[in-house]
Amino acid sequence: MDAFLNIIKNTYLSKISVVVSCVIILTCLVSMSRFNVSCQKIRGDVLRLHVIANSDSEEDQSLKLKVRDRILSETGDLFLTSTSYEEAVELTNKILPQIIDATEDEIRANGFDYTVQAKLDYTDFDTRHYDGYTLPAGEYFALNVTIGEGQGRNWWCVMFPSICLSPSLNLDDKLSEDEIDVIKGYDNYKVKFKLVEWYEKLTANL
Repeated sequence: MDAFLNIIKNTYLSKISVVVSCVIILTCLVSMSRFNVSCQKIRGDVLRLHVIANSDSEEDQSLKLKVRDRILSETGDLFLTSTSYEEAVELTNKILPQIIDATEDEIRANGFDYTVQAKLDYTDFDTRHYDGYTLPAGEYFALNVTIGEGQGRNWWCVMFPSICLSPSLNLDDKLSEDEIDVIKGYDNYKVKFKLVEWYEKLTANL
């Protein structure tokens, strides 16, 4: 009789354990789903700047930063006044020749003759941190500026909203509350950021 009761007890506890596990998994999936939706919105509302050095030599890496500073100097005020992602993309297309000219001028002024490629394109990024902001991994529309062979370490920031020039920028009129919560809440979402990065890498490889 005791053995029979133990079987019933163990079966009951197993069912309870399964139910609890299912509830936990479902809760995590729902939470992750909401987080992923916010990440997708961020990717569609952010325009990034991506400067790729010719190589990892000290000289080429230094040149990369000078090119970065020149681009930001040439375009900064324009992007600070952009009111929407669409406006920022349209503006970038319009001033792309100006950006290329400024980059080539900066390269020549520093004694190099590297070629320059600059274009707007979708680019895969890992999770990146910048001055208190964290952008989830995934595919973003970006202004990619490639110096020479483009084999060196890159530098990136956000052109719209213009976090590059103003890290304390008020984002309330440019991103939703959920998006701001994600990009400013890395400490609260470390595991979720890792899961999104893992998923994005997996899908990119497939």
